[in-house]
Order: sequence, then structure tokens, then C-alpha cells
Amino acid sequence: MHRGHQSLSDPTPRRQIERRIKPAFSLDDCATVQELAQRLQKRIRQTLYARGAGTVVAINSQAEVYLLMAGEARTERFCVEHYDWVLGTYAEMPMCGASASVPSVGILEEDIRFHLPYWGWPTQLQLPFPPLHEMAAAA
Repeated sequence: MHRGHQSLSDPTPRRQIERRIKPAFSLDDCATVQELAQRLQKRIRQTLYARGAGTVVAINSQAEVYLLMAGEARTERFCVEHYDWVLGTYAEMPMCGASASVPSVGILEEDIRFHLPYWGWPTQLQLPFPPLHEMAAAA
């Protein structure tokens, strides 16, 4: 097999790290903090069961939500470059060999409200997010 062809079909670690990371979804897709927390919990659970890995959740001021597999080089680089966006790392395998656990919706809601206080998150679960133009003005 031609060596040049092989390098195109097999991604190198450098190419995996440099691949552009795209948001998983937007806050526009969720009407309430509870709905966002439920959606995050579902995706965290899927990553844990399908890949045996934790999930790094990040949200930026443009209302973009990033879900990245913990432990990957590109995730580590993303976290260093966008530290203030990181909500947390969830369902990561503990060093002691114990099993990982998916956080409750309540824990995720609390983290969302703590991470983004300047956006004026609603205090009651069923209240909708403020309109994005108001969130951007508050940021």
C-alpha cells in the first residue's frame, strides 16, 4: 500500500487534536433549565455506556453547548483554551476503579445556575430561559 494513501485514511493523533470542535446543540433548543439538564444527563449517560468515558460539558456566551469525551487530547486542549466555558466533567471513571455514575438532573441544574449566574437564569424550574439577546447584553 502506498504510504501517502495510508496517512489519508488513518487519522494521526495530530489530525485528531486539530479537528475543529463543534457545538452539540444550542440553548435555543431547550425551553427551561430542567430541559437542558435532562438533555445533558441523557448525553452523559450515552457516552458513559457506549464508550466507557466521562463527558466534559461546556457552554459559551453565544449559547452553544459542547459535549466532549473526557480523556481525549483534543478535549484537554479545548479545556485549556476555553476554561471559563467548562461547566464540569461528568461520569468520569474514578481512579480507584469504582464505577462512574451519571449525575442527577438536580445536580446538573445546580451546576448550570452556578456556572452562568450573569445570564439571569430563572429560579423556578418551569420558567423559560431569558431571550438570547438579553443574555448577551447581560454578559
